[in-house]
Amino acid sequence: MNRVTLRRLIALSARLLLPLFLLGPATALAQPRTETIAIIGTGNVGSTLGRIWAAAGHRIVYGSRTPETDRVRNLVEETGNGASATSQADAASQAEIVLIPIPPTAIPDVMAALGDLTGKIVIDPTNWWEFEDGIAVSPRDPRDSLAAQVQALAPGASVVKAFNTLNYTVMQNPSLSDGPVSVPIAGNDPAAKQRVARLAVDAGLEPLDVGPLQFAEYLEEMLRLAIGFRELNPGQAFDFYLRLRPN
Repeated sequence: MNRVTLRRLIALSARLLLPLFLLGPATALAQPRTETIAIIGTGNVGSTLGRIWAAAGHRIVYGSRTPETDRVRNLVEETGNGASATSQADAASQAEIVLIPIPPTAIPDVMAALGDLTGKIVIDPTNWWEFEDGIAVSPRDPRDSLAAQVQALAPGASVVKAFNTLNYTVMQNPSLSDGPVSVPIAGNDPAAKQRVARLAVDAGLEPLDVGPLQFAEYLEEMLRLAIGFRELNPGQAFDFYLRLRPN
């Protein structure tokens, strides 16, 4: 069984079997729909999710500073399903959902370049850490999350923190974890979280609504926890599977 077939089976199983209570009382799983998704940047996370979502039937527009290069052209061809590449601002203007898998230091400049994002869903998968005495720590006040920074720069958008707690290799092949992998989701707009949750299911992953955007700080700390585990256990990976149970 090839990887594409396996992913489709995982996604189908998630659609059929995923308990809606995973998303909490305020959020149910959105009905399947074809999305146009702008992916700002063409690094590992962006290119991986672009290919996955295109295979699930979504239209992908890569926003790149160099859309005419051979590397980006090849990515567009590999992504398929009518994918394209253009400038960052033009990509964002074409889409209702904008994914920003960019370096955290680039957030102010990139958000300014994207223009008015009012009414759009902005998915923030970013993380920021530095090593201090061998421990991954935040270089910022941990209460000041990157997602909060994104929301302040795009006040009319619905910012959703998601896809920051897992490695892109697990996005490519969830079966590496030998079990379910969670995508914790934080945001203030229930409808936006529904649509992001559906994209997680399309990737063969299990979404979990953890609450409002202010909880994004905890999701960013989860990634630092995973890094710490990896440093203590060379050659081992760390994936999150979170589930609800009766109290």
